[in-house]
Amino acid sequence: MGSNNKQYLLALLRAIGSPLASNQPQVGEEVKSSYVPKLYTIAEVNKIPLTYLNIISPKERQSLPEYKYHCTRLRRLMEIISEISELFDKEGIDYVIFKTIRPYPEYVADIDVLNLGSHRNYEKMVEILRRAGYMFIDRGAYCTTFQDYKTKFKTDLMIDVYDEISVAYLIYLDKRKLSCYVSEKELPTGQNVRVFSPEAELLVTIAHSAIKENRYILAEYFVTLHYLALMDHPSIEELIDLVRENKLVSAFRWHLTITSMLHKFAFNSIPEKLSNLLFKLGGPRGKVYRQVSELTYPPYRCDTLTLMAIFREKMQDNIFRRSLYHQIFNFPTKTFCKKLLTKLAGMLTL
Repeated sequence: MGSNNKQYLLALLRAIGSPLASNQPQVGEEVKSSYVPKLYTIAEVNKIPLTYLNIISPKERQSLPEYKYHCTRLRRLMEIISEISELFDKEGIDYVIFKTIRPYPEYVADIDVLNLGSHRNYEKMVEILRRAGYMFIDRGAYCTTFQDYKTKFKTDLMIDVYDEISVAYLIYLDKRKLSCYVSEKELPTGQNVRVFSPEAELLVTIAHSAIKENRYILAEYFVTLHYLALMDHPSIEELIDLVRENKLVSAFRWHLTITSMLHKFAFNSIPEKLSNLLFKLGGPRGKVYRQVSELTYPPYRCDTLTLMAIFREKMQDNIFRRSLYHQIFNFPTKTFCKKLLTKLAGMLTL
């Protein structure tokens, strides 16, 4: 990494800290308590703006318009989650909120809700949100999007209702294999909502990062550390089984290699939970070392060879393989298909 960019990245990681670091170095007071525009820029690009702003001294952050804006978005996010959860609970809907509630105070752009029941259950979820006044925006192969009716001109919060964990026609995780990993979480509003357990939520997060987004951001770095901190040994063993069953070993090796490198850069150590998990899944991906070392701060793109390895492994997953063929022959958008087919051109002939 360039020395200046690496310095900023390390300052950000150290200032925020790690729930798995036992030897966090002391950071200068000016980094811990004063607003640094460059650090905020990195945090915003990596979808952790509030995480960064929360380490600034209370007196200073309260005067920042950015802090007020992000707090407003997080508060409204929690309100909407409470509202739609209450609506679905009253109707006896089998659902789960996923990829939305972070294990630390941070908001996301979209609320993702997954139907765990039949397709009729999915149609009922869509109709419930229509009747409640949420604005219909779009409908895709397995997803219907609504907009928050109260703040549509301010924060543009969206609600994505999924019938499958997918991007367009491509189903990258089988929800039936995750239906037994649903638990409840209490929101700041006092409402209990249905979410995935830490191991299932981490699985979905990394699958989404590798297959749908093809990139790594710091939001996922912190999600990984926080969820691993919550897991005991049996939970981590359960996670390993889930990774193998869902054909995501290559995706996890890519993701955990970067996470380990960043933690090593910042704290001069790799947490035991993280290193053991990576080792049991086959160890680091060597090519990632060079990629991360040569780049500046994240986002990091998933390189072509790693992406090919991820998709080649996923082709062993029946529901993924069938949906991939469905995706290719339906061509929902030229841009999506061109990108997908270019990346898969070499792999599909192996």
